[in-house]
Order: sequence, then C-alpha cells, then structure tokens
Amino acid sequence: MADKLIKLTGVTAGYDGQAVVRDINLDIVSDDFVGMIGPNGGGKSTVLKTILGIIRPLSGTIERAPGLRIGYLPQVVDVDRHFPISVLDVVLSGQQGRGRLRPSRSDRANAMELLDYVGLAARAGDLIGELSGGQRQRVLLCRAIVGRPQLLVLDEPVTYMDKTAETDLYKLLPDLNRRMAIVLVSHDVGIISTFVKNIACVNGALHYHESGLISEEVLSVYGCPVDVISHGTIPHRVLKKHN
Repeated sequence: MADKLIKLTGVTAGYDGQAVVRDINLDIVSDDFVGMIGPNGGGKSTVLKTILGIIRPLSGTIERAPGLRIGYLPQVVDVDRHFPISVLDVVLSGQQGRGRLRPSRSDRANAMELLDYVGLAARAGDLIGELSGGQRQRVLLCRAIVGRPQLLVLDEPVTYMDKTAETDLYKLLPDLNRRMAIVLVSHDVGIISTFVKNIACVNGALHYHESGLISEEVLSVYGCPVDVISHGTIPHRVLKKHN
C-alpha cells in the first residue's frame, strides 16, 4: 500500500489575507502522478506553494510525512549564462543544506549518474551558460532530484522549450514516477492525459479526478472548452475555444 506523503484538508490559501483557492482537499501518496490543470489565475501556483511550504494556509491543515523530501522544478529558473559554474556543480547545488560543506565522492558519482540519465554526462564540465534552454532544464531537473526526493513538483517545466526538448523531458517522467511521486502542472491537456494517473483541476477550488482520462466533466471544470489533438505518443496541441 502506498504511503501518504501530503494531506491537505479544508485548505484555503492566498496572499495578504485574500483567498485565491478555498476548501482544498488533496492527498498525495508515494506512487502518485497527479496532473494539475486549470485556467491562468485559477490558483494552481497557490496550491503548489502551499504544498511546498512557501506559503501557509489561511485556514485548514496540511500534513506532511516526517522528513518528507521534495524536489521542485519551477516554470522559470533564472540562470546567469555568464556565471562561471559548471553543469556538474549546478546539479551538486541541489544537495546543499544536507549537513556537508563539500560534496563527497559519492555525491559527485550520483550527480554524474543523473547527468548520464538525461543524456548530458559529456557536458558535465561545461559552463551552464553554454547549454541550450532544453539542456539547461534537464540539468535543473537533475538538481531537483539529486537529493532523492519522495515527491517531485514540476511547474509547467517545458514552457520555454522547443518540441524536441519538450519530448525529451517528458519521456523521463514515467521512469521517474517509479521512484517518486510527481505533481505536474501543465496547460497541455494532451500531455496530462498521456502520463498522469489522477487529475486535479484548480479553478478557485480543487476538483480531483481519480483517472488520467480527460472527460467532459474535467473540461467543464477547466474553465473553457478544449479540443485535444494528438499525434504519436506525445500529444502536443490544445486548441481553445473562446467566445
């Protein structure tokens, strides 16, 4: 039986005392792959920040498993392309705060293993600024998982990637889900339906669907009708209809 990692009960959250989402109930267990969808301004980022502990609920409770390790890949990560830091050191920076001043030999071996996993071991000694946007995002994914998290949170991780880089990243997710729970925020409903096990629709409230199937009910909660157009194994177009 899967272990419970996070439990939100009756959570209302927002900023400066103003609620953005209300009465959120959500359980995340150790083998979960939750796809989170919803319109802009609907509260997806607020729910994520609550899960991550960046903001506290205005009301309700959030319980986390003792010692829970969370990896986080935000939508946008500012990387100074002129800062002289190697790809390997960027990955190792994800282990800071674990009680060691310097990375150990095993830390370096683990980081190199991850870079090999995403196809970038040969670039370990290169400066991070020399990589393409898609390559940098894969390095930052390694940084997010180098501490062996139990939960990986991905906030629209392919927003600024081309389709090839996007596909390369998404191909890693089913395997990663065998090692950790995943919460993936995406506007691409086709991607959500391809990979995830459950869907959380956030639009002021959270509506949970114990299936990765995109149903009419899910689309009605999403906020506007959509047509999903799929090609191959990676669906990648969503056409939105607006009045």
